[in-house]
Amino acid sequence: MPLQITEILGPSDQGKARPYLCRADDGAMYYVKGRQTNRASLWNEWICGHLARALGLNVPAFSIVDISAELLAETPPEWKDIGLGPAFGSRRQPHALWLEPSLACMVPLPVQRDVLMFDWWVRNGDRLTGNTNLLWDASAKKLVVIDHNLAFDTDFSAAIFAVHHVFASQWPIICGDLVMQAEYAERLAMALEQFALACGTVPEEWRWANVEQDVPAKLDLEFVRQTLARCETPELWRTV
Repeated sequence: MPLQITEILGPSDQGKARPYLCRADDGAMYYVKGRQTNRASLWNEWICGHLARALGLNVPAFSIVDISAELLAETPPEWKDIGLGPAFGSRRQPHALWLEPSLACMVPLPVQRDVLMFDWWVRNGDRLTGNTNLLWDASAKKLVVIDHNLAFDTDFSAAIFAVHHVFASQWPIICGDLVMQAEYAERLAMALEQFALACGTVPEEWRWANVEQDVPAKLDLEFVRQTLARCETPELWRTV
């Protein structure tokens, strides 16, 4: 069952998708992406959340959340673009701050490589030095991985990724170590088992672009499938 949103507190200061900070009926705060973004973005967040967690990345707890018509009616007009119905919620990390590039050196090298490989696998080019889309929990000294709405990018540039990803310094190390490559291919293949589960638990509403559910959402699920299947072939390491 989805969590019910009980209070919409307003849009976040960060994030191109303009997530809204909301309170859910479990008492926790969530950053919520709903109708203010497109359906493909919600699928990407849901699928990548499952895959990232399976790979061992530290992603915030996430859930399908629901915004009722009654709550939306009480929401200020400038916030109503969040829409009603099922949305994607990522639990707020109260002690985490935006990871600035200057803090990247504090992230353990194995974690840097895991994030780099995950982004390479899902074709996420939206974690560059100027906009890391990562958080740093100073109290726990742990990286927090967020924002996958732009994954499965059909215009993904391997050249830009290899130079400008926030952890790009680890790319030559991975590419020069055949044992490490084999280990990553195995780990990614194991994480891939979560893909079917993620797809099977997507709300029916996300399959449609409109509330009336007569316009299919613009989502190339076959491209997503093919992108992820690269982990089981040498195609995973193709850079051109």
